[in-house]
Amino acid sequence: QVASFVLFGIMCMMVPQCRGFEGVIVICLFLGLCDGFFTTIMAPIAFELVGPMQASQAIGYLMGLMAVPMTAGTPIAGYFNDYFGNYHAAFYFAGVPPIIGGLVLSVVPVVHQRMLQKQRLDSGKDKMLAPEAVVNGELLPGCPASEAHM
Repeated sequence: QVASFVLFGIMCMMVPQCRGFEGVIVICLFLGLCDGFFTTIMAPIAFELVGPMQASQAIGYLMGLMAVPMTAGTPIAGYFNDYFGNYHAAFYFAGVPPIIGGLVLSVVPVVHQRMLQKQRLDSGKDKMLAPEAVVNGELLPGCPASEAHM
């Protein structure tokens, strides 16, 4: 998904560089592939991040957020055309958010791993500091420690 975001942004920025119809076709092919990669991976990532009970709500929020630039993009591109005299700036600016989003998403696994390591260290400290009242073998599986000594 990160690669598709970054490639999508780069392809948006490449549209003004096209001098012929063949170039536009190639770029549109890559834009469509990147959009397809993002769309198909969106649901499994939502399930992994928020769980199955909130996945539909997360996907709905994401689609709602995606509607904002889809709606506002055309008038903004028209404004850039009026100001600069062409649509080049609109394509360059349209490529920046996916690239930034891809770079931010590439940092998420590193942050997640650090959080997991910190949780493991914190839970390990709690277990080491807790007094051991029950010797191995005295406690049956599923029984609380207070019931084992009765």
